[in-house]
Amino acid sequence: MSHPPEYAPTASTSFTISSKSTQFNQEITRSSLIKSPSNKPVYNSLAEISSILTSIEMLENSFLKDYTTDKEKYTSTAYRLIYQYQIIIKGFDESKLPVLKSLFSNLNPDLSNFLALFTSKFNINCPQAVNRLLSGVPSTIDHLAISTSGGGAAANAATANATATTRANARLIAEITGNFITCMDAVKLNYKTRDQLHPLLSDLVVNLNEFNETIEFNGKSKLINWLIKINNLEKELSQEDSDLFLNDLDTAYKGFYESLENH
Repeated sequence: MSHPPEYAPTASTSFTISSKSTQFNQEITRSSLIKSPSNKPVYNSLAEISSILTSIEMLENSFLKDYTTDKEKYTSTAYRLIYQYQIIIKGFDESKLPVLKSLFSNLNPDLSNFLALFTSKFNINCPQAVNRLLSGVPSTIDHLAISTSGGGAAANAATANATATTRANARLIAEITGNFITCMDAVKLNYKTRDQLHPLLSDLVVNLNEFNETIEFNGKSKLINWLIKINNLEKELSQEDSDLFLNDLDTAYKGFYESLENH
């Protein structure tokens, strides 16, 4: 080749740095992306939701392919992740909605289409996780859902009522799961006084009775005994009592899930 390609540098090549080049040589930092302090909690929450989606997707696929054979462990893990997601969604109050709407222009006020918009915008392919979060219950509890098969007007009305009941039950199950987790975490954090423990355990017992007052499972009666004992507590639980309380909570937690599977 007698002459170098046109794009090859030569002795006569001249190059001038553009005056605008500095904007392309700056490091991209988190603060440069988050323009306002009010945006930071929203972006942090979205990051948490992204991690929850990928975690549930992996959990669902593992369960479907029998890599995870422990139903109890699957159920408790799925409920924990679902509960965490619901807590984050509840945290999107009026102050955070403008930031969300700037990201998702078609977002409904009740956030009913949030998951669809979120996964679409950020190209997150987690269909199993989305279905699980929308249902609000693990697949092991899906048999509580009632089929919405067609029928006459009376059948449709009955189906609508049954579906509403199922949704209410799913909400309560999620709340009960959160109550169990909160109580056990509190004991692990060395909460020992009446003021610290009684409200948490009381919420758990109230929700259990609201879900099904007649339901019986291993460890339920001990929760009532602990509620009475903590209510009459003068100082604080001893370390031995704390360990026993945590063990009884764990037993009741597992017994509750077993009762759902046998429902």
